[in-house]
Amino acid sequence: MSRQEFLQRLRDTLTGEVPGSVVEENIRYYEEYIRGEVLKGSSEEAVTEAIGDPRLIAKTIIEASENAKESSSTGGFYSSFTGQDQNVYEEPRQERRGMHYYDLSKWYWKLLGVVAIVFFFLLVGTIVTGIFSLLAPLMGPLLLIGLIYWFVRGLKR
Repeated sequence: MSRQEFLQRLRDTLTGEVPGSVVEENIRYYEEYIRGEVLKGSSEEAVTEAIGDPRLIAKTIIEASENAKESSSTGGFYSSFTGQDQNVYEEPRQERRGMHYYDLSKWYWKLLGVVAIVFFFLLVGTIVTGIFSLLAPLMGPLLLIGLIYWFVRGLKR
């Protein structure tokens, strides 16, 4: 894929999803990167192939932009350093409110959910199988008693 095709796909995918400044900043970055690699002797096609699919790159940029919006609206991880015992990457000190947000859309949370569901069904299956294995020796005599009762009741009529 040529440089122009790559940049156009990236621009098309980003447009409307992130602010225009973010689109232009990323287009400028990848354009400079591709030109720099071409000046080093690589072909445009080889460079764009090494970079990867522009739609996947755009998806990453969109997610990073959304995460930046969320963290900046809550004081976030990029707040300025204000105290000696506070790390730059820590949230500003606040009282604990008792509620914490977990992003369950990550692949590992989905995997954990699937494993939990499989474990639940295995547990239920084990319990049901255990109950049937306990009742199985009693089923023969109970069926025999039921047949005798049915037969005797039928003779009285």
